[in-house]
Amino acid sequence: MTRSDLLDRIRRDRSGIVERFLPVDVCAELESVVRDGRHEVNADALMMFMSIRALLREDGMASCESDGEASQIMALLNA
Repeated sequence: MTRSDLLDRIRRDRSGIVERFLPVDVCAELESVVRDGRHEVNADALMMFMSIRALLREDGMASCESDGEASQIMALLNA
């Protein structure tokens, strides 16, 4: 899947992407960060990033590559 294909898919079905690919442990991680109080976190953005990263990994992308690619996609979504 190309980056532009993925961007189109996310723009069409943001909530579906999060619902399908959000890793189970993200909510606990988010609660920990919020409870810690040292960082401000956009929960929606974090959940989208983690979902995109999981989708990319499911497609066979290595974890170090999926982190960078998910970051690039998030930047394009927010542009």
